[in-house]
Amino acid sequence: MSEPITLAALETDPDPILAALRRDQPVAFVDALDMWLVTRWDDVETMENDPSTYSAATEPSFLARALGDNMLTTDPPDLERIQGLFRPTFRPSGRSGGFVSDELVALADSLIDEVDPAGFDVMTELAQPLAAASLATVLGLDHHGFDRMWAWCEGLCADIANFENDPALTEMGRVAREELGEAIATRIDTARDADDGSGIGAFVRAGASPTEIVNNVRLMISGGINEPRDGIGLVVWTLLERPDLRSIVRDEPAKMQRLIEEVFRVFSPVGTVTRQTTSDVELGGVAIPAGALVAGVLRSANLDETRWTDPLEIDLERREGPHAAFALGAHRCLGEWLGRQVVRVGVERLLARFPDLRLDPGADVTLHGFEFRGPTSVRVIAA
Repeated sequence: MSEPITLAALETDPDPILAALRRDQPVAFVDALDMWLVTRWDDVETMENDPSTYSAATEPSFLARALGDNMLTTDPPDLERIQGLFRPTFRPSGRSGGFVSDELVALADSLIDEVDPAGFDVMTELAQPLAAASLATVLGLDHHGFDRMWAWCEGLCADIANFENDPALTEMGRVAREELGEAIATRIDTARDADDGSGIGAFVRAGASPTEIVNNVRLMISGGINEPRDGIGLVVWTLLERPDLRSIVRDEPAKMQRLIEEVFRVFSPVGTVTRQTTSDVELGGVAIPAGALVAGVLRSANLDETRWTDPLEIDLERREGPHAAFALGAHRCLGEWLGRQVVRVGVERLLARFPDLRLDPGADVTLHGFEFRGPTSVRVIAA
């Protein structure tokens, strides 16, 4: 590329930059990030299927700095042990399944009850509190309230995406990390005394250490709130922008799930997975030295023209295989089922309550962010 890539440009609009990289430099070193970006599907998949060469235990590690060592900074075989401690809670047969079947609809409805039909922001008045309250309820942290949960999530995510080491963002992350660590530690102590059905209680009974629980719950909050929040906003925006898709989903409600998958693929709210080479290696015809940080760009892989037909088109009949919005390989997100249900229920309940919902013509929808990307606001009118 003729112009140097900057983090500011990636935060504003990464898609043209990533498209140019896929075309001309699919494996490219970016000085502003001090790492290699890998932008084609096959190369990202190669990374994720070879943890012995592309290690998740990176040094330095934005994730470990923000959260402490966790399952996303761990390689197999220890990764499988850690995942086994936490996975049951997020299965349909675990606490997540009970929450979705018994509590999620009522939670969404209670939030929708509070909006002003004359005009409201889907992001701050539905998506954000629903995503935060859902995960908090499953984990057993709901007594802190969804506003505080979102503040913790926001602080952690700011530090995770702090590629340029901005001290203000580092401080935001530190405050969130310490406050949340104290809250989780307190919850661990109470969960030892009684089987209360909470996710944290299940982690304790599974034999996870306090440090493993604290660090991995921080991880769950950083991704498990942010991604469904952005997913709700993106799906609502897509449906209101595309009356053809809205008509299909209205006539065939089962197509909602296909729509959600396509929206996650096209917009990919979580941007990258970062690895470190354990030896000199060649990827995509490019030599990468040992010890280099290598970021597989999930957003770019999900738009790779060599894998997807008309990749920017939301196609409810698409049958080209799974996307990478929840990552690939051994580090695939444990909470993806819960996240999908939160998005589906949030959108379905909103449209059921307000069948004539429309975008506010006086408020544009703007996407922002590289590592975490979603709408800053989705203003709508229901009356």
